[in-house]
Amino acid sequence: MMIRQLLWLFSGCLAACACQASDPPVFDVNFVVLTNRAEAIARATPEQMRREVDILNTYFVGADGKNPVRFNFKNVTYAYKLGVCSSLLEMGDYAREYDSFDFKARYEACGDSRLVDRGAINFYVYDGFSNQNGFADITSHGHNNGDRPFVVIDWERLDHQTQSPEEHEMGHAFGLSHVCAPGAKTTTSTNIMASYDCGLGSGGRRDIPFNVEQVNTIRTFADRFAASLTPNQAAR
Repeated sequence: MMIRQLLWLFSGCLAACACQASDPPVFDVNFVVLTNRAEAIARATPEQMRREVDILNTYFVGADGKNPVRFNFKNVTYAYKLGVCSSLLEMGDYAREYDSFDFKARYEACGDSRLVDRGAINFYVYDGFSNQNGFADITSHGHNNGDRPFVVIDWERLDHQTQSPEEHEMGHAFGLSHVCAPGAKTTTSTNIMASYDCGLGSGGRRDIPFNVEQVNTIRTFADRFAASLTPNQAAR
């Protein structure tokens, strides 16, 4: 009887260890609303920022439906309330086309932990601008930035609007590049990382989960982030 009990306890321990080993790493997300646009601030409520995390945890998945990583809401800061001087704040309503090198330089130069949390993935809400469309532009961005990742989402695309921006840009933060979807239209089901960049079709709906190769890349970068960020392993 004693042997049976020991075997039962041992098998239970193995099952628990296996379950624990399969748990994906969890990364904190620090939200910063850079834009001062009234409509944007009205949409980017603390509740909506928490929903952005829910969106990521729902759609940032592989073909097996599992999350290679998960995300945890950490904080939200509204730039207009800070009363501080930082060149990064200018990017919220910048009447120039987005320049990734410029944004990264301002990001790295910022010493305010409310604006740039070095222990989290920073998620910026801004009002995009282009010479062609002015502030009606909704282009968003994601950057790995030497394993100090951040994403920049136009306020009009919050709540999963227009081509799955949350998981697409976060994919870039985790080292993924665009993939081509020849012949795709805006209504075509495509991979999360699909883009019109190749000139052969639209980015489509971006509703097909990450493939095996993409999941492996995400996991590789997640391991690297462990050295540059502080994953919140306690949050589940």
